[in-house]
Formats: sequence, C-alpha cells, structure tokens
Amino acid sequence: MSDTAADGKRPGGESEDAAEWWDDPSLPWKHKPTKSDLVCWAMIAVAGVYGIAMLPLRAVLLGLNPPLAAMITGGRSMVVATGAWVEVHGGPLIVYWIVASLSLVKLSWIYWWAGKLWGTGIIDLWAGSSKRAKKRANRAVQITNKYWVLAVVLTFLPLPFPMPIVYAAIGAAETPLKRFLPSVIITSAVFQAGYIALGWWLGAPVVNILNIYAKYMWYVTIVILVGIFVSMWWRSRKKDAAGGKTADDDATASGPDL
Repeated sequence: MSDTAADGKRPGGESEDAAEWWDDPSLPWKHKPTKSDLVCWAMIAVAGVYGIAMLPLRAVLLGLNPPLAAMITGGRSMVVATGAWVEVHGGPLIVYWIVASLSLVKLSWIYWWAGKLWGTGIIDLWAGSSKRAKKRANRAVQITNKYWVLAVVLTFLPLPFPMPIVYAAIGAAETPLKRFLPSVIITSAVFQAGYIALGWWLGAPVVNILNIYAKYMWYVTIVILVGIFVSMWWRSRKKDAAGGKTADDDATASGPDL
C-alpha cells in the first residue's frame, strides 16, 4: 500500500474525508446544492446588495421625485410623500398606488422560496447568534405557524417582526405560492392606500418639507453612505474579534422598506 493511500490522502494532498465546499454551517443546506438551491441563494445575495444600494438612492429619489421613489422602493415615507405630492401637483394616483403596492412586496417570493427549499435551516441562519434575534425569530415562527395571514399583516407594521423569517416560515410550512402571494399583495395594497390617504390629507405642508429637503438631499446621502461604510467596518471588526461570529448581529429585517 502506498504512503498516500495509508495516509488517507488523494494525490492532490486533500483528505478523502475532507468536507466539501457546500458542507458549511454558514450555508442553509445540508446536502450538495441543486440548481434551485444555487439560484435562490444568488437571489438572496442580490436582494441584500439591492437593499444596501437603495439606502442612499432612496434619499436622492425622495428629493427629486417622490412618486418615482414610491414606485421603485414602495417605502412608507415615500408613499406618504406621494399622496401629498399628488394633492398639490396632481398625477395618476391610482398608478402610483398600484406600482408602489407591488414594489413593496417584490422580494417576498424569494424568502418564501428559501423557506420551501431549506426549511428551518435558513431561519436559523438569518436569526444569527444573537439571543435577542433568536428569540424574536422563534416568536415570529410560532405566530406564523398558527396564524400565517396575521403574521403577514404584522410584517407591514413598524414592529420588530422579521419579514424574511415570517415568509420563510410560510414557505417551510408548504403553503402554496398561489395562496401566499395574493395575501401579501392585498395586504400591501391596503396599507399603501392608507399611507397615500395620509399624505393626501396632510397635503401642502409635506410638500413644503420635501422642497426644503431637496436642497439638502445630497448632504443626507453622504451621511447615509458614511454610515453604511462605518457600519460595515464595525461589524467586520466585531466579527473578527468574536472569531467569525457577531455577538449582536440581527440579520433579519423588521418589515418592508421604510
């Protein structure tokens, strides 16, 4: 028997029982990933990058054109601003409402799909190592498993109720997409109608504030960008100090975009 065989190593120097690249606790699957696994994982990564990129862009869009900001992001503050903008300047309010309602939930199917593919694996991953985040995730899953429609509604409120985990739990429970997606879209439409109505009622004072904000939006954008880079640096530093784990990392969002 050769020394290589006796040592249990392949010619390349790797151990025969060395873990494969996909056998990693930081990944949600416990098997060799399929095409669906890889596509869904890539979509989650794209959604994360999109969310970070939209932080400064949202500030710019709000100053330049509130209806456009509302239709791209679906954010609550943008929708309120759109209602006020239309009350003063006019515009196709119904179009803004429909597009903003759909925009707010454009990523919901990704989180549902992740739950359907990986079950509690993705939920545990998103909950992270923080005890607070884990407790919040467990509470959200418990409510979702009992009353998933109510859980969907709660994700639209300004509460620390993690939307990705709720949608993943719905997918993990094998709730069909044809039942899940209409519920999310209808809930979004109802809430967005309320925010538009609030903006319409407030009217000119909101528009006056937006006009003032437009003069300083680039400064706000710079502050947001600096905040993003400082936050990323700080998280990276804490992660290194904790040996790869962030003590208070809360990887889940509390609800749809503001």
